[in-house]
Amino acid sequence: MRRASYIDTKIDYDQNDVQKDQRKEKQWKIENHPGRLALKQWEKHWKSAWFENLTKEKQKKYKLITNKLALDKKKFELVKIHQEWKRNWYNNLDKEKQREYKKGVEKIKKEHNL
Repeated sequence: MRRASYIDTKIDYDQNDVQKDQRKEKQWKIENHPGRLALKQWEKHWKSAWFENLTKEKQKKYKLITNKLALDKKKFELVKIHQEWKRNWYNNLDKEKQREYKKGVEKIKKEHNL
C-alpha cells in the first residue's frame, strides 16, 4: 500500500491493510470455488470444440468463406473471420446443442449450489 509522506494519526493504516487482505482472500475464494472452476472447464470444453459442434451447413459455409479468402491470399480477413466465428460459438450452435450446453451448465450449478 502506498503511504503518504506524512502519517495521519486519525487513520489506522494496519487496519486498512488487514481489510485489504480480507477482501483479497474473499475474492480468491469466490474465483476458486469448485463450482466456478467446473463451469469454466465446461465452457472451455465447448469453446475448444466450436467447429465440431456446428451444423454441417454452417461448417460448409465457414469452409467456403475461409477457402475463398485463402485463395485470394487475404490473411488478415481470414484471421478476422476465424476469430469472429470462434467468438460467436454459442450463437452458431443449433438449438439442440444449445439446450445440451445449457443443461450441462444447470447441472453444474445445482451440484455446487451456485
